[in-house]
Amino acid sequence: MYIGALISFLSGIFFLYTQLIIVPNISIAGVAPLILLPWMINVVWQRDWRVSLPVVFVIGLMYDTLNPLSFGLNALLFTILAVVIDLLRIPFEQDSIAAKLIAIVSVNVIYSLLLYLSSGLSWGFDLALHQNSLIFFVYNLLFGTFIFGLIQVICKLRIVVRHD
Repeated sequence: MYIGALISFLSGIFFLYTQLIIVPNISIAGVAPLILLPWMINVVWQRDWRVSLPVVFVIGLMYDTLNPLSFGLNALLFTILAVVIDLLRIPFEQDSIAAKLIAIVSVNVIYSLLLYLSSGLSWGFDLALHQNSLIFFVYNLLFGTFIFGLIQVICKLRIVVRHD
């Protein structure tokens, strides 16, 4: 259990740094996708909630340190989404592709709506917020699906040592 938590945390650090260093370079109209969402889906899908929930919360807090105006918002949203993913995972099989696609779509919808609502209440609902939210949702859904598939392929790889 501790090894799984450590691996999840270290992968979260890797995706956090990737989010900070590489992802801003692929933004469209000033909107960058959030690759922490596919990571979070994968961690919650593979680990027990007693491991995944604290790891997701801590990575969310670390991501929130970049924006002090909304400190704690992503940690709260990530925790809510982790609970939603865990509830979506229960009625399905572990390797169900349909369940994983449902989780990706529902997480992106919920995150986009909650982010739209919190941004609108904080800074006002204007046309730029509507456009950025729509671009963020579509871009994040497409990019997140690709990243999640890539994570799934990487998780299935095994290292085999053969002595000849």
